[in-house]
Amino acid sequence: MLLCDPNDVDGITRIFNDHRDIAAVILEPTGATFGKMPILPSYLSLLRDLTRQAGAMLIFDEVVTGFRVSPGGLQAVAGITPDITTLAKIVSGGLPGGAVVGRKDILDWLDFKVTKAAGREKIGHQGTFNANPVSAAAGIATLEILSTTDACARANAYGTEVRAKMNQVLIEERVKWAVHGSYSAIHIYTNPDGADITPGSFDAAAFIPRMIEKPLGKDVTGQVRMGLLVNGVDVNSGPSGTISATHGDAEMAITVDAFRSTVRAMKREGTIT
Repeated sequence: MLLCDPNDVDGITRIFNDHRDIAAVILEPTGATFGKMPILPSYLSLLRDLTRQAGAMLIFDEVVTGFRVSPGGLQAVAGITPDITTLAKIVSGGLPGGAVVGRKDILDWLDFKVTKAAGREKIGHQGTFNANPVSAAAGIATLEILSTTDACARANAYGTEVRAKMNQVLIEERVKWAVHGSYSAIHIYTNPDGADITPGSFDAAAFIPRMIEKPLGKDVTGQVRMGLLVNGVDVNSGPSGTISATHGDAEMAITVDAFRSTVRAMKREGTIT
């Protein structure tokens, strides 16, 4: 396995030049953990070109972003079609399950009839919930809703608004953090090395090297998460949040107020200077 930092054009080009036996490239197309370290669209285009030229597969992990970023996932938004896509979560309507989709000539290796007719050995495809009717029914119902409503668009619009309002809190409180993300994701960057950043105009892609070196502000992120929780907002570690299409004005107000209360409490305690 060969690793490359996000958006490292020289690095990924060098890997393909130095290794002629690369089978596949796999990545979350928004960037790891739903865009906390965002992948640039230009980088995705480069990966598509490099893999096609090398005869390697491009694999998108859209377990989180498939049917969330848009009904067609990030690949539909970016206009880049991978050879294989892994899906889960929403694809099963909240029940256990997942899916692998992609080019027919690749997936034919899993097909009983096609492999038998070609005299090839079928590749095994084990899975506890393979063809589970309840998961399948829940997934179909969910995907029908997503394809016929504006659920994805509403969640994305909410994300844009709540990030802007949380950044306004940071500006008003004179705290050099940033709330960033794309589509329906929220990430709070607590600026562990004290860089001169401006909330609202933070370029997360430019800060990826710092995020890799110092992925979390020691002790600070835990306090942010606890402060939000105490004030009624539950987020993931990071701290990061994921938005639902059911979030509305009431949740918006609670989130912004909780963030302001958390920042002020941390300033009183001296965690933020």
